[in-house]
Amino acid sequence: MERLFKHPVNHSQAVEVKKSGHKKHILRAIYFNGPLSNSELAKQIKLSTPKINSLLLELIDEGLVEELGRGDSSGGRRPNIYGLVKDGFYVVGITINVTRTIISIFNSNNEEISGPHFFPISMQSDIEIFHQVNQKLEEVFKESNISRDKILVAGIELPGLINLHEGTNLTYFPEVKNLFAELKTIFGVPVFFNHDTKLRTFAEQHFGLARNKKNVLMLQVDWGMGLGIIVNGKLYTGKSGFSGEFGHVPIVTDGPLCVCGKQGCLETVVSAKAIARQAREAIKNGKSSLINKLVDNDLEKIDISTVIQAADSGDQFAISLFSEAGKWLGHGIALLIQVFNPELIILSGQVAVASRFIQAPIQQAINTYSNRDISNDSQVLFSELGPKAGTMGAAAYALEQISK
Repeated sequence: MERLFKHPVNHSQAVEVKKSGHKKHILRAIYFNGPLSNSELAKQIKLSTPKINSLLLELIDEGLVEELGRGDSSGGRRPNIYGLVKDGFYVVGITINVTRTIISIFNSNNEEISGPHFFPISMQSDIEIFHQVNQKLEEVFKESNISRDKILVAGIELPGLINLHEGTNLTYFPEVKNLFAELKTIFGVPVFFNHDTKLRTFAEQHFGLARNKKNVLMLQVDWGMGLGIIVNGKLYTGKSGFSGEFGHVPIVTDGPLCVCGKQGCLETVVSAKAIARQAREAIKNGKSSLINKLVDNDLEKIDISTVIQAADSGDQFAISLFSEAGKWLGHGIALLIQVFNPELIILSGQVAVASRFIQAPIQQAINTYSNRDISNDSQVLFSELGPKAGTMGAAAYALEQISK
């Protein structure tokens, strides 16, 4: 495996480089699509079936691919089906956000075989954070009895303004000019990172509701708010990778001050952080709510899960918070529908967990603020991947990058 994913450095080995690239394409095709036949692989990778056969035999010898038997035939001989060896290699997916770090390990069949593991390491503007995460990853390896030698690549989802062309995160590590190189040194394997919303959109595109769809928007409504954009079947990043900062579009007249410095950003009224803040402020000012009891009168303990728990118990104040957030979220979605005319909008993140309380106000706002002929062209659904979309998207994205 090490031979497969390291490029030879001698020009005389150019043929081996080309062959290695073809093998990576085979592994990537099976990883993202599941078991495939020789002819299906030939069509996807644009190689002859004899060439695919030869490469498959080598991958079988290397312990990465296995023959799974015969597939269905549309006439003639039934084709052989090939899949990835279940434990041929592993991929690490890591989420680092403002509240915690999550680590999962996936096998070559994209099955989460270890995790999610949660650690109290929150995002900070210090490269030292990655050394802390690597130490926790080492603990996960030992606990899971997985050899680090079988880790092919790691993917990390991060908040902040990320420029992939330059390998920078301008929000948290503006002084680090090639974060990819720094991370490879720290973790000892190739590491690829991207913005959290983009990686979750990537997960939806390959394993979730956006699969086989061409024009999709994914709103990640979590502690903050981000927008993932799929246009003509491709993940859109913008000129420098900064696309999708929809949470920082000012939409509320005389609204709360946002961390970005502007006033009334959408994020300030719909995010998990905003809803928790609104709950604290109202209860502090005398509002009666079950929320207060759930946190034993310690208002600093209020978070989105507390508000959801209260709403599930019928607390009218908690329900009203989600209703108001849903109204503003629907207003924002109406704007996106008018601009993008997407076939699907996916809602994900901690706030989306409260779908039963925000769905109706979202739809009502869409009806109010969007042209009916355009909005009827778009479907709004809640993610089925849930919280695992983060680590799954990071791992799969990293594998795709190393296979290019």
